[in-house]
Amino acid sequence: MKTTKTLAQISSSKGFQLSEILVSWQYYAEETVILAYSEIKRRGIQINEEIEKLVTAFSETQGKPISQLETELFETKNVANYQEYYQSLPKFSETVNDESKRLERLRRDQMFQREVIEKKQANKDILYGGLWFGGGLVITLVSVASGKGGPIAYGAVIFGGIQFFRGLMKS
Repeated sequence: MKTTKTLAQISSSKGFQLSEILVSWQYYAEETVILAYSEIKRRGIQINEEIEKLVTAFSETQGKPISQLETELFETKNVANYQEYYQSLPKFSETVNDESKRLERLRRDQMFQREVIEKKQANKDILYGGLWFGGGLVITLVSVASGKGGPIAYGAVIFGGIQFFRGLMKS
């Protein structure tokens, strides 16, 4: 099966890629070869003797001159020539652009929502961390101050301190 490339792919190809299509024309669909040749001409790229020989071999295989093959192809596309066919490409690009803009907007919205959620979580960490730290500190200080001994709530103080500072770092 021969490889087929669309107008968008052909028009966005680099010069050497277009030449490669002409060099390996046997592996490409007729339309792809004609579009590559037409794109080379549109860009004003110099067609050397080797490329000219390859195009001649291609057109001989098709049984028609390359100019006739171009004319027939563009008639099937309801355009007069390659330039007119190429001009239809921006419509495609605009829809791709609109889609990429929509996706970019969606990505930004998701990032914003993620930031809002992280900010809320950071505020909760600050609040609950502060409560654990303060509560553990109060219990420890009261029990030490009573002189009788009692619970030392170092777990709550450490946990609350870590959670509090984690919240501060996130906000």
